[in-house]
Amino acid sequence: MTSSRLAALAVAASMTGVLGMAACGQGSAPGTQSPGEQASAGTVPSSAATSASATSTPATSTAGAGTTPGAAETTALLQLNDSLKTRLGAAYADAWIEGDKLHVAVTTKDAETIAANAGAIPTLVTINAAELEKAVEAVAAWQTRLPSAQGAAIHRIIPDGRTGTVTIYVAPAELAAVARAAAADKPTGSVPLLLKESTGIPTPSQPLG
Repeated sequence: MTSSRLAALAVAASMTGVLGMAACGQGSAPGTQSPGEQASAGTVPSSAATSASATSTPATSTAGAGTTPGAAETTALLQLNDSLKTRLGAAYADAWIEGDKLHVAVTTKDAETIAANAGAIPTLVTINAAELEKAVEAVAAWQTRLPSAQGAAIHRIIPDGRTGTVTIYVAPAELAAVARAAAADKPTGSVPLLLKESTGIPTPSQPLG
């Protein structure tokens, strides 16, 4: 994730009290899920893609945040993320701020060591950012081939580097039909695809990077 996108999330956190950076939009973009009314097209339970911001340590903001130590610390974490993303290359999967620490999802032991030595908290995962980006693009292309009602019902496409999944939010009326199509077509290949109910409006896909 770039520092500009992390900074935007930091601003959002000052209003919500939570800073969660995986999925670059889970829990903040239009569309919500109804508990108990989810369908999964992959083998991973839909609960695996629950927004990590729900369990992230709250981030607080004070007046004049541009000059407070908290703002300075956030800037330092954003810079650390940019540096690690460059250094780790293909081993970088995602990043988020939790408990005033930068957490970085990586795909190799070497990257895990580099991230830890740099002051971040690493999480070892199996799918990197490029693979998730490719999966998002595949879902977007698959969406255009669906019957018009099903394609239009897909409101959001969101990758999550922490769980190695792609989640699509679908209007309730077409959720079952889209789930059947996804199970048959497997548009994300080996990347688990999760489906959740959306009551929002269509928004652009939100890839990592």
